[in-house]
Amino acid sequence: MLMAWQEIIDFLLARTQEIADTEFDQIRFANVDMAFWLSIIVALAALLTLARVSFKRRKHHRHHSGHLIDRRFQRGPVVRMLYNVPKALLALAVAGVSVALADPFLMATDEVQREVESRVRIDLVDTSLSMAWEFSNAGRSRAEIAREAHLRFLDMRREKGDRVSLWLFSSYPYMVDDFVFDDEMYYFQVMDAPYVTVKMLAAQSGTPRDRFFVPPDKVRIIKTEGTTNIIRALQAVVKHFDQDEASVGRGPDQHRAVLIVTDAEVDDVPEAEFAQLHERNIVPYVIYINTGGAGAVAEGRADPPPLIELIRGFGGDYFDVTDEDGLQRAYQAIDEREAVWIEVTHRAIKVPIYSRFLLVSMALLAIGIPAGFLAEFVWGTHP
Repeated sequence: MLMAWQEIIDFLLARTQEIADTEFDQIRFANVDMAFWLSIIVALAALLTLARVSFKRRKHHRHHSGHLIDRRFQRGPVVRMLYNVPKALLALAVAGVSVALADPFLMATDEVQREVESRVRIDLVDTSLSMAWEFSNAGRSRAEIAREAHLRFLDMRREKGDRVSLWLFSSYPYMVDDFVFDDEMYYFQVMDAPYVTVKMLAAQSGTPRDRFFVPPDKVRIIKTEGTTNIIRALQAVVKHFDQDEASVGRGPDQHRAVLIVTDAEVDDVPEAEFAQLHERNIVPYVIYINTGGAGAVAEGRADPPPLIELIRGFGGDYFDVTDEDGLQRAYQAIDEREAVWIEVTHRAIKVPIYSRFLLVSMALLAIGIPAGFLAEFVWGTHP
């Protein structure tokens, strides 16, 4: 039995030292709400118990009985302290459980390096005003059709090792995030991105409401917007590719791609920018939101717009979303590009430490509950 108690004491000392060595200013909590409500419940229970003890008459107890209790029969300071030690242990155990339920964790700096076969791509999404207009009498906006096509394409590319950066453009380009490998995170970035970026809503801009098919929560109001400047967007993309190449250290002979999601109704044709992409072995692809589809001839647009005609001259291609095989061909075209081997540094940043508090709490309960029964039996109130 002495051996068992010694093991418990050693365990408590080790766990207490572990908690003492913890940098409390670095602790973060993932589930504070649960710990908060547990603390409220425990505090209410303690207040109810205090009220019951204070205001309810105890059994076998009568005030002003006329008898004085001799001091030698009263609890001394040492006995009172020993009598209340189990209660203190119980309070510490409950506090430890509360902290453990808040799911505390620390930020670690552990690093794992590996190489992955990756295809580097920037997705450049058109969010100009024309994308808010109806798509071929479908009752939905071009932007919504484009977003669905983009998300289906990302589903095809899942777990293919793509290293992708998301950009939006209208009058000006906007980088949503730098290059990432995380397919799931990137998918939700694309899903949450606005459909259009305009300087004002349709009613304020003079655009008829029957042409504006984008819900207000998918509209980003930016005062400088109002055109479709793909030249400025591609210049920013080229600059970002150059900066990434300088930081990662790839050679200029390795292939990369820019995927443009647009209805091709741009202000100017970016011939010089396509030439700059071609010089850097960056292949342009377009997911073309063909607003005419089968009725293009009737609308006077039997031929592709200039942007679409130009892209193949620089080694790129376009994929019409009205064609059922368009996205599949886009997927295959990008998949056939030369892959790049990238060294990835993965940081394991979340280290749970709830067990430090939970184990100490369980040990305190294992000691405090029997000790409480023993203290009540030896020093408790008797009739």
